[in-house]
Amino acid sequence: MSPLLVRPADLAAEADAVGDLMVEYMTWATKQFRATFGLDAPTDPAQMRDGLDDYAKPSSALLVAVTADGDLAGAGALRTLEPGIVELKRMYVRPAWRGRHVGSRLLDGLLDQAAELGASTIRLDTARFMQDAHGLYRSRGFVERDHYQGTEIPPDFQQYWAFFERSVTGA
Repeated sequence: MSPLLVRPADLAAEADAVGDLMVEYMTWATKQFRATFGLDAPTDPAQMRDGLDDYAKPSSALLVAVTADGDLAGAGALRTLEPGIVELKRMYVRPAWRGRHVGSRLLDGLLDQAAELGASTIRLDTARFMQDAHGLYRSRGFVERDHYQGTEIPPDFQQYWAFFERSVTGA
């Protein structure tokens, strides 16, 4: 395995590459959602570029996993839902890097970032077909819960999602 660095994204220099990665993620997720549930997901992949600036705010974080060649292997973000509560967003690892602990490293980095943001709780939503991700989240102490205030998932689609939460300071 080649070396990999997990670090904050430099959106001034990497906006296009991160935007491409987010569009790739949402395109993949939309296809999987359609194949699994026979429905169109409520998100347009092209819109993923529009929200990148939100992760440059002091109340947010965006980490990237960068290969030795400078390519992006994955990314994940945090946004503040309310004081003390952050939400994990857009965590994605490119297929060629899956099974190499990239997701684990991103998640651990995001948990550290959540603590730096002063959060006490971290929440996330993930499609029910993302079973590997569910296993990763559970391995880090996340527990399944009902949907939460501030989720971007429309009520009519929440049955197709799993919602998780954990304390930032420990499982």
